[in-house]
Amino acid sequence: MPRFCYVSKILPGKSDTIRNHWKTKLEDNTAQKEAEDADFWKELKMTGFESFLQPTPVGDFMIHCLEGESLEKIFEGLRKQITANNKIALNLANFYQNTLGKDYQKPEAEPEIEFLLDVHVPTNLPQVKKAFFYPILADKVEAHRQFRKDSNGEKKMRHEASMKAFNVSHLSVWLQKVGHEYYSVVYTERRPDSQCDAAKRLERGMNSPEWQEIAKTLQEHTGLSHNELSPNVEWLTQH
Repeated sequence: MPRFCYVSKILPGKSDTIRNHWKTKLEDNTAQKEAEDADFWKELKMTGFESFLQPTPVGDFMIHCLEGESLEKIFEGLRKQITANNKIALNLANFYQNTLGKDYQKPEAEPEIEFLLDVHVPTNLPQVKKAFFYPILADKVEAHRQFRKDSNGEKKMRHEASMKAFNVSHLSVWLQKVGHEYYSVVYTERRPDSQCDAAKRLERGMNSPEWQEIAKTLQEHTGLSHNELSPNVEWLTQH
């Protein structure tokens, strides 16, 4: 099933509420709750969900990764279930209203995202998931679109070599517009031993000319430092 990743800024003081929500949900899971969730997901034509928390200098963000038939149908289904007073839908709507300030009953709460890139490097080794995002400078949006297009075209081999340097087997990217701001939202699958701090992760790219070229472009597009190109995130839905 297709995957759709986007970010939401967390309201001040609500990061621990989000952490505790997912922790409690995983700890209190039962066969009955799993069955109820499965029925709810069917109504949304949704087959999977992951979430991550990324701290930034301007506040914490939640990264949502949804799998399903289409993003439009997922959000349309959610609005219908809220209107129908479905208990799960109402709890979800209240949770996101409280932590993100978003009213999921309104169509404008649906994120505006554009799919840019999907690259696989085949592997039989165990993989873990990670999603994160970069801010994109307003005057670099078109350049970033072209950069991602080239990474799945004439420069695909360069990108695959960079992924191998970081033990990444799957990389997907979306461009998200939020008001006047743009974000590049990245989803990866990588070897578990890649789950270390940013400095150690970036050491893997020191001997990769492909990564050095990519990193230079990303710094130009984001205004971030080299170390900020590999942000630390929390995998909230890991179990």
